[in-house]
Amino acid sequence: MTGTFVFLTACTLRNRVAARLRRLRQPRYLVGLLAGLAYLYWFVLRHQLRATRRGDFTADPQFAAFVPAVLVAGGLALWAVSLAAWLWPSTGPPLQFNRAEVQFFFTAPVSRRQLIHYKLLRSQLGILFGVAVVALFSGAAVAGRLWFLLGGWLLFATLRLHLVGVAFTRASLVRRGWRPPRATWLPLAALGSLSAVIVATWALNLPALLALPFPAAMRRIFDLFSSGPAAAALRPFSALVAPVLASDARQFLHWAWPAALLFALNYAWVLRSETTLEEAAGAAEREQARGRAPLPRPATRKAPFRLAPAGRPEIALLWKNLILGGRFLTPGVVLRLIVPLLVLAAAAAIREVALGLGPVALIVAAFLAVLGPYMVRYDLRQDMARLAVLKAWPVAGAALVRGELLAPALVLTSGVWASLAVALVLSNGFDLGGLSLADRAWLALAAAVAAPSLLLAQLVIQNAAVVVFPGWIPAGASRPRGVEAMGQQMLMFAGTLLLMTLGVLPAAAVAAVGGFVLFQLIGCAGLVPAALAFSAALVAECLLAIELLGRLIERTDPIEVEAEET
Repeated sequence: MTGTFVFLTACTLRNRVAARLRRLRQPRYLVGLLAGLAYLYWFVLRHQLRATRRGDFTADPQFAAFVPAVLVAGGLALWAVSLAAWLWPSTGPPLQFNRAEVQFFFTAPVSRRQLIHYKLLRSQLGILFGVAVVALFSGAAVAGRLWFLLGGWLLFATLRLHLVGVAFTRASLVRRGWRPPRATWLPLAALGSLSAVIVATWALNLPALLALPFPAAMRRIFDLFSSGPAAAALRPFSALVAPVLASDARQFLHWAWPAALLFALNYAWVLRSETTLEEAAGAAEREQARGRAPLPRPATRKAPFRLAPAGRPEIALLWKNLILGGRFLTPGVVLRLIVPLLVLAAAAAIREVALGLGPVALIVAAFLAVLGPYMVRYDLRQDMARLAVLKAWPVAGAALVRGELLAPALVLTSGVWASLAVALVLSNGFDLGGLSLADRAWLALAAAVAAPSLLLAQLVIQNAAVVVFPGWIPAGASRPRGVEAMGQQMLMFAGTLLLMTLGVLPAAAVAAVGGFVLFQLIGCAGLVPAALAFSAALVAECLLAIELLGRLIERTDPIEVEAEET
């Protein structure tokens, strides 16, 4: 049966590649593929090939000095992932079966162990592809560092097995009323003992670490986990990272056998755990495939604001899209956003950290202003796939476009303003070329005034692409994948920059003259009126473009829209 599963996996891979090749008959994918390949060669492979001819990819003696620190950092990261898998498990099943697999495999004379082998075999394709991409961009593939590929596969394959084993064991504990069977005592005791030593090391040294400067604290953490009980407790995790860092084949073989042993132990753990979970998982999947499984309870979220019974349609669309964005704003996402802000606030009093975090806040603001419109898609890029429904609403095309743009513009503007405020607060601890705090505040205010118009202009261009080229730009939640999709996105980014430059030039010319005069008269405070003039001119251009897009969307046929890729 294993040979059958290998054959099925190979056929699936072959059919997927064939489908990608067939869609190259369409000009949008062919052009995207050419652009993607040109980017990979010009910005990645060309420099790596030159470096290979010069011998720059040979082992660097200086890199060996950083290997112990990387092993400590990587080991702590893997320990945190393993601990989080036990404490905050995923809500999805550990091994997901689609409807066809459930209908054919669960009714066939196939053992549960063979099903697990099949799913683990299928997961290796994604792991190998991800490691190959990393090797391509890091130069390891061009340099012929086969041990990097093998070490990366060993790391992520073992991590995958470990997470599946954790999910199986947790499900078994829940089914048994948290009375662990004998088979689960060993992994629970192993992780518990290792975590106890690591947590105790952190707890005993945390007061001293908080009193040290940031670089000294990092060195102290490295010293703590490089020797003694803490290093022994961290060794099973850092052993998985070591083969990736090998400088030659001999060193790889020396570091690979502990990682291979961990792979074998996790593999045996998964196979021994399958009897405690697979029957229940198979029954649940069969019920879900037949459609008799109970629907999940709908998640209730508070509306962003109270929507009046009557009013402008733009406000209703804003209300809808903010709720749509709230689906992705889960507690985990909120936690990942709040924790860095708390760290920034705590670091504001530390001069050494503030020197680094102040520019980071500015980089975040610039990132949101430039790339944020590509990431926040709660607009026509999300709803264009339902154009037939949108056209049935009694809403004018221009009002529809204005309403769709409000939510992403509001979210991104809030993020940019928050980042600028953090940067302004952290800038109080160091010198900026003699600029006073008042001058910095005026500069931050001018940037805050100009940011919304820049964001709006980019959003207008992004949404215009979906309306003008409905058959070229994918709409909906899913996005196409592959080199051709990357090329399409690059062409879209280049087109956005070109149109942004052409659109910004008139507004910038008007603001530059007035800003220069006012700056000579009243200093940095004169940049704020210039920013206001710049934003007013750019917003006027955007409103004109929105009116044109509204007329175009009213003439667009829903069948011309590119369907979502599944």
